[in-house]
Amino acid sequence: MGYVADIAYWLSGVAYPADRSGAAILSGDFPEVRYDLARLRGDIDRDALATGPASLWRYASLLPAQRPDEAVTLGEGWTPLLAVPRLGDALGCPHLLAKDEGRNPSGTFKDRGAAVALTCHRERGVKTVIHNSSGNAAGAMALYAARAGIRCVNLVPDDVLPASLQQSVLAGADTVILDGPWQASGRIVAAAAERHGWFNIGTLREPYRLEGKKTMGYEIAEQLGWTLPDAIVYPTGGGLGAIAIYKAFRELQALGWIAAGPLPKLIVTQYEGCAPIVRAFRGNADHATLWEDLDVPPGGLKSTRPPGDRAVLALLRDTAGTAVTVSTAEAMEAAALMTRTEGLFPCPESATTAAGLRQALASGVVKRGDRVVLLVTGSGLKSVEAFAPAGVRRIGPEDAI
Repeated sequence: MGYVADIAYWLSGVAYPADRSGAAILSGDFPEVRYDLARLRGDIDRDALATGPASLWRYASLLPAQRPDEAVTLGEGWTPLLAVPRLGDALGCPHLLAKDEGRNPSGTFKDRGAAVALTCHRERGVKTVIHNSSGNAAGAMALYAARAGIRCVNLVPDDVLPASLQQSVLAGADTVILDGPWQASGRIVAAAAERHGWFNIGTLREPYRLEGKKTMGYEIAEQLGWTLPDAIVYPTGGGLGAIAIYKAFRELQALGWIAAGPLPKLIVTQYEGCAPIVRAFRGNADHATLWEDLDVPPGGLKSTRPPGDRAVLALLRDTAGTAVTVSTAEAMEAAALMTRTEGLFPCPESATTAAGLRQALASGVVKRGDRVVLLVTGSGLKSVEAFAPAGVRRIGPEDAI
């Protein structure tokens, strides 16, 4: 499998060969692919990556696909890292950039995990995948499963946004709406996978979605001339994306492709109505407890018991970062600010990063002169129904503007 060494669990350290199934997952634990980085460093020229495809598959040597030339792909990745000076001026952060993941085929960063995971699982003979998703991952997984010729079963909440629902349905996924508390979704999916022999491809249940999402970290480093920013602001639900980006940074340091030293401060943003990681961080806990009273707008950031909680909390403390809550109103205002100042139309959960950065600056965790990257994880086009009606004027054919 190329440069893959093995797969090991982050918390327990239990390792197993890459061509076999893993051990039972402990609470808060998850499997990660490990690479023979010493051999890779000797074989691969970092600067040769620039001649690769304008997609995440430019990093094929750092991914676990056995046959990347047969990858399940729709052209995902290599999204722009945009300077956003007017937004930075409005927030008091002049060196601000935004990684626009809304450019991915389904409209969100979820495509990265879907592409790599379905590539690897198709190689392993998986026929049906199932998972629970608040919407965006369901749309992405359905599209890429269709591309792969794999059956997909999606469990989504009753407030799933129409764009994600239609992506799932039109792609032929068996799409089921949960009419009840979203906290039950993980248990339902796990039981169905066990009953039918389907593969549970949920967040951090397997190692390959993480590998797809880590390419965001590779791209940030490459787009910054193989340097890192001072801080990353990330809207966090299950935690997979943040964990993946920092896995990429550590791999790049081990390869000698970026300088050794402290990693960027991680700033986690969550909605006030679902903030288990923020609550655990403020309580100095090493894990998050179940969030009972879910109250968030339709869309992402619905993880009431984040599977990556322990790793995200460790990252927050290791990087001297922070975790903040954002109200729905603040997120909507921030989305309008981002669109008005930069023409960047984010989904509301992505806009929590701008609102959260304002708090991080006020608290001093982020300094005015820091170079900061906001992760814009999805396009507002996926979330149009979540926004308030647009304020427009109407005129007749005889009226003047």
